[in-house]
Formats: sequence, structure tokens, C-alpha cells
Amino acid sequence: MDAITLLALIICGLAGGFINTVAASGATVVVPSMIGLGLEAGVANGTSRLAAVAGLATATWRFHQAGAIPWLLTLKATVPMVAGAIAGSLLATALSDQWITWAIAGSLLFVLICLISQPTRLLQQDEPSSEETETQLGPLFYLLMAATGFWAGFIALGSGVMTLLVLVLAGGIPLKTANILKCFVRLSSSLVALLIFGLRGDINWLWALPLALSGMAGAHLGARLALGDGATQLIFRALIAVVGLEVLSFLWRLGLPQNLMGALA
Repeated sequence: MDAITLLALIICGLAGGFINTVAASGATVVVPSMIGLGLEAGVANGTSRLAAVAGLATATWRFHQAGAIPWLLTLKATVPMVAGAIAGSLLATALSDQWITWAIAGSLLFVLICLISQPTRLLQQDEPSSEETETQLGPLFYLLMAATGFWAGFIALGSGVMTLLVLVLAGGIPLKTANILKCFVRLSSSLVALLIFGLRGDINWLWALPLALSGMAGAHLGARLALGDGATQLIFRALIAVVGLEVLSFLWRLGLPQNLMGALA
């Protein structure tokens, strides 16, 4: 690994850990960047899981120290998420790099659409009371959490945003609480995915270690901001820009702009 690649991985890890903690979908920075640096799509998908686990574990510990995690709600949301993640991870390890590349591109586009539509308005609304509220979670909530876990295990990209949407819109959980709860839920599903990808040999450990260490630093900073006010709107605006650029980058790698220009010529 050369110095430029190492520096790029450290920057990606910092950004991914920070975004995962304060908002969601840090993988939209990490996975496409690794592919751009020359890693195969399937291995990049697996390698990103160690950084996710390290960063989310750091954030969860910080939130626990602050007494901010509603553990009963967290455990209720975690079980279906983990079950879905097992199935999604097994599918991801069985598909070719071409299929995974298209799935990543599709997930980036989906996340971008989510962020510029209703979720943006939802995430900018005033926070409810910080006290934990009694929430009645119905069958639809558990089904959607399992589906989100499946996607988290399969690709990971976009699953953070999906998790927040399910927790807030289907679970009726206040946004600030949902964002904190999300970290442990995602940590659990990411651990399952990491184990499966590791057993299948789809992790580049040389790349994963600097990503994970820098991801922990990014998550530590993100946790401090996530416990305060005003950070979510800024991060989501930045995430819109990041995801938009990554969509354009993937389209360029797939040759779609060149083909379009050739057709118009």
C-alpha cells in the first residue's frame, strides 16, 4: 500500500465514522472510494464492515456513557435487524462483482432520492422531548426492520438512512433518540455481516485496519456533536452532496456519460 492510498483510507474512515454517528450512510463515502482506489466491489463491500463495526462501537460506548441509549427500544429493534442482516450478507457473498457494482450504484441513487425528499424535511423538524417515550411497535415495524437489516447485510449503502426512516416513521421514535438507537442496531447487524464476509475471505485486512482506526476517531467526534443541537441538518446537507457526487462517479465508471455523448454525436 502506498502513502497516497493510506492517506485516502484514513480520510475516508474519518468521514465515514463521523457521518455514521451523526447522521447515516457513512458507507456512501467509504465503499465507492475504495473501489475508486482499485479494490474489487465485493471486497470493498466486505472491507467496509470492519470500519463500520469499530466506529459504531465507539459511538455506542460514548452514548452509553452519557446515559442516552433507550435499551428496551434498542433491543426490540435489533433482533429483526440482525436476522435480516444474516440473509443479506449470505446473498452478497454469492453475487459477482458486476451485480454488486450495480447494486451499489442503485443504492446510492436511492439514498440521494430519500435525502432530497421527505426525509430532509423530517430531519429538520424540531426535536421532541429528550425523555424516552413509550412506543407501540407493531408487526409492520418489525418487518421493515428485518428488510432494512437485509439491505444492511447485502450492501450497507443506504441502510443507515433506511434505519432512521423506519425508526422514526414506522416506530414513532423521536429523531434524536432514533439516531442514537440506530448506532447499536447498526453495530449488531454490522458484526454479523463482518463475520460472514470474513469467513468468506472477502475482507482486505490491510485496508480495513486504517479505515477502522480512523473510523473510531471520526465516531468519537461525531458522538459529541450528536448529543448536542444543530449538527444533523449540516451533516445531511453534506451527505446529499457526497451521495450526489458518488452517483455521478459511479455513472462515469460505468461508462454511461461516454455512451450518451457517443449516441448524441
